[in-house]
Amino acid sequence: MRGRALTAAVVMVAGSLAATGVTGHGDAAEAATVNRTLLSDGFSGDRGDRPDGDVWAAADGRRSVAALDGEGRLALHSVLRTGETFPQAYGRAEARIKVWRRDGAWRALGVLDDEGRVPAGSVETLDSDRVDGDDFHTYTIDWTPTTLTWSLDGRKVLRFTRAEKGEPLMFVLNLASGGYYSNGMLVDWVTVRTPVQVDAAKWKAFTAYRAGQLVEYRKVVYRVREAHTSLPGWQPDLVPALFGKA
Repeated sequence: MRGRALTAAVVMVAGSLAATGVTGHGDAAEAATVNRTLLSDGFSGDRGDRPDGDVWAAADGRRSVAALDGEGRLALHSVLRTGETFPQAYGRAEARIKVWRRDGAWRALGVLDDEGRVPAGSVETLDSDRVDGDDFHTYTIDWTPTTLTWSLDGRKVLRFTRAEKGEPLMFVLNLASGGYYSNGMLVDWVTVRTPVQVDAAKWKAFTAYRAGQLVEYRKVVYRVREAHTSLPGWQPDLVPALFGKA
């Protein structure tokens, strides 16, 4: 209710300011970094449905190794990989996974090269990545042209230095661990994002903003949700009805 009232007030004030000619202009746009989503799958669908064939492919060609559980999760019984490769130089892949594992976070959420092979390189263990099968854990891969760093629940556990700089990657959901297989894996969601440079104007009061415009405030980029004229106190971080993080 408060959000709708605020939006209505903004529209009324914007009209009033425009009528008096006080619309103003934002500062010149400058380059800012935002994370662009390349893949996002929350596995919604009916129980027994197969994962999206435009997004996922089974390593052995049989998509029957994975099925939706009807509660927004993927039940996996073998290896599933992304259907496309990601050539971007920098990015982050994340997955929320429930599986028993003695070790090997890099296996639960793994990588392959563009020909489906394990990339060549050297591995450095940073911390233990053992988990039980009672809870979901967030697995993360941050990649650069030269390294891939695995994290488990925000804790860095493994660093991989690439032998081939900047080769494209595919991401893999895999429940194999140290030569053993668990009874199964549940995957809550998977996202893949990459940083990109965009032009964003500095936020400024008494400025007429249009829907979809990008503005930067305190080093965070926001997308304007609704056309309005901003007033003092309506900074992007304080009015989510008008600004959403890009």
